[in-house]
Amino acid sequence: MILKAIIVDDEPNAREKLQLMIERFCRDVEVCGVARDAEEGLAMIGKHQPDLVFLDIEMPVLTGFDMLKQIPEINFEIIFTTAHDEYAIRAIKFSALDYLLKPIDLEQLQLAIQKAATRKTEKTSTQQYLSLKENLSKPSAMEQLAVPAQTGMLFLKVRDIVYCEADSNYTKIMMLNKQKVVSTRTLKEYEELLTETGFIRIHHSWLINKTHVKQYVKGEGGQVIMNDGTALDVSRRKKEYVIERLKN
Repeated sequence: MILKAIIVDDEPNAREKLQLMIERFCRDVEVCGVARDAEEGLAMIGKHQPDLVFLDIEMPVLTGFDMLKQIPEINFEIIFTTAHDEYAIRAIKFSALDYLLKPIDLEQLQLAIQKAATRKTEKTSTQQYLSLKENLSKPSAMEQLAVPAQTGMLFLKVRDIVYCEADSNYTKIMMLNKQKVVSTRTLKEYEELLTETGFIRIHHSWLINKTHVKQYVKGEGGQVIMNDGTALDVSRRKKEYVIERLKN
């Protein structure tokens, strides 16, 4: 399957380099258009109906995210490209979508294309883009988390997660309604995503949502009692950090 692709980027060097990399090393992708800004990108999407769009985030007048908000239904795959926008990367990660850091690495490019092709075949990404749009509409906090599970992609409200538990290379996510979700992401990945959203890593096995802590019990490391009645140990080396985070 050949993917028709469009590149949208305001930097001439970045556009040319990416197009050259695709043409030389990505045989399953055909570049059918190159746009210099979001307005031109929108026109090309309407004209070519691409399977895949490489979308720069930081562009003048309309950013890549602004451009997406103008598309009622996203029926193509997107690989975001960015140099340094931490908030943008976090929003993309919350929706379990792909991005490439500039300067673009060939191996990462090929992997992102492979994943986009899989999503296109399985038609799994529509809800991920809706999740991204929802999170972008509330810049103060990410509200919806896309969770890759063995059964497919699940979309959870961050506020309803009570705690996450490490399970080898998987993570068990315990929800307010007693539902247990097993994710194919590691606990370390969720720690990186959720710490700024009020979650605390209290132990190598547990990441908790501060909102759902009922009580801290003193001890060598101590324990936190969650609102669902679960008692979780706090590691000794994290005790002071956890107490301070709970106070704040």
